[in-house]
Amino acid sequence: MNRRKSRRGAEQRRRFFLIFGKLLVAAGVVGVMTYYAYEVGFRVASGETAALTEGLRNAEEQLKTQQIGADADRAALGEANKRVAELKAAYDQIRPSDDMRDLTALLRDKMATGVTARRLALVIKSAEMPRSCQALPNRRLQVRALHAKSSPGVTQLRFDEKVTLSAEETDARDPRQPAGGSVPSLKLHVSAEGGRETDVTGIPPIDYAIAVQGAEYHFIVAPASAKGWLDVATEKCSFR
Repeated sequence: MNRRKSRRGAEQRRRFFLIFGKLLVAAGVVGVMTYYAYEVGFRVASGETAALTEGLRNAEEQLKTQQIGADADRAALGEANKRVAELKAAYDQIRPSDDMRDLTALLRDKMATGVTARRLALVIKSAEMPRSCQALPNRRLQVRALHAKSSPGVTQLRFDEKVTLSAEETDARDPRQPAGGSVPSLKLHVSAEGGRETDVTGIPPIDYAIAVQGAEYHFIVAPASAKGWLDVATEKCSFR
């Protein structure tokens, strides 16, 4: 009886230690797996952290490089703006006035017709300011229609029996005016004492001057309110 109890107790202890051993083995396996997982996770996290740190460092270096480039570009732009301002100031000092541009255009046109530069220089050299000027009464002149042989109105004006002025239409039209209401080009015929005659063609208002025997007659010919007529404003200047 005692032997049977002893054998049963030994069997129970053997089973206990067997189960306990299995539990220890299982716990060891779980511990190893846990440690391995921790180690792998730690290494992965460390690698990602290092990569992020390196990327951040590269980004900071690129930002510094771009800032340096931007500063250089701003400095270059400032120098360029300064140079533009200097050139503009220099051009403003030498830029010809409107009167000088008009005079240059007149000289160029005269030279294109064959008048020599020497002749023009002599005319400019002999030019002088008038001693006195007076405005003559405004007068009205009828334009001779294109291809018309005669007109019933005043077709010519005389000034001091020295200068005669007449006007007639030409085929040219002002392209700046709308169709159907365009202003015709005019040809002014100016006759001066001594047989000197000049034709001036253009779109009114037309500005023209002629010198006769120590006096200059300055005409401004503009369209009148009545169709087919011109208003003539005249100024007479004396050089004697």
